[in-house]
Amino acid sequence: MSDYSNYDSDVFSCTYEGQTAIICLKSESFKMAMDASKMHEMLECLNAIELDKEIKGILALHTAEYERIEVLQDFITSIQSHTGYVQKEMGVTRYGNAVKRLTLAINEFSKPSVVAIRGQVSIDSFGYFLACDYRIAASDLSIEFPGLKIGVTPAGAVSFFMSRQLGATKAMELMMDGKAISADEAKKLCLVSEVVTEEELKAASLAKLESMYDIPGSILNLTKQLTRPKTYELEEHFEMASRLMWNSIIDN
Repeated sequence: MSDYSNYDSDVFSCTYEGQTAIICLKSESFKMAMDASKMHEMLECLNAIELDKEIKGILALHTAEYERIEVLQDFITSIQSHTGYVQKEMGVTRYGNAVKRLTLAINEFSKPSVVAIRGQVSIDSFGYFLACDYRIAASDLSIEFPGLKIGVTPAGAVSFFMSRQLGATKAMELMMDGKAISADEAKKLCLVSEVVTEEELKAASLAKLESMYDIPGSILNLTKQLTRPKTYELEEHFEMASRLMWNSIIDN
């Protein structure tokens, strides 16, 4: 297994600081859908952290995506423009599988996980973060709906987690409205737990992880059992979400 204690690629980087593994997510999920080796590296990294007895938790840093929202729209549009159903279906399947594999890996991760989010983030990627134990946002957070702007339903498990947390009616209202969600609104909706300044983001996230390390393992595991969905529930949702994304692409 590769050493991820000081790893860097165009998709993500990973460094170990004391008892914490810090993963910086550099790009949208479609980058891993386009390159299976990148997804393999991400999943292998999570597995290495899981097995390392010296590492107690993981901090995911999600940096600003101002330049990437339009790129995600271009990616979805490229699937729509494929000639023939087979090529379209291959594009949707690759993207859906990439989102599914990473979300399941995060949901099944046994150690504490905190995500620090800032800048623009697509609703598709935000689904990953809803699988984490705790979410802290910088005040410049803006959750965007790039797919809806071009007539494509969001991919991944975001609708699953949002309906569990907010109720089906409120989740549907947000998903259909498609307006960007600010950091303060995300906190009111309990999509994030804290809002801090950009300068405070990393330190606040590390402090939260440190406090979670003091919780006895048996209590932490019980909390995870109560809050995290079962794998089969997510898999059933992904099957439905892929069909919805496929239908919306074909209709457009």
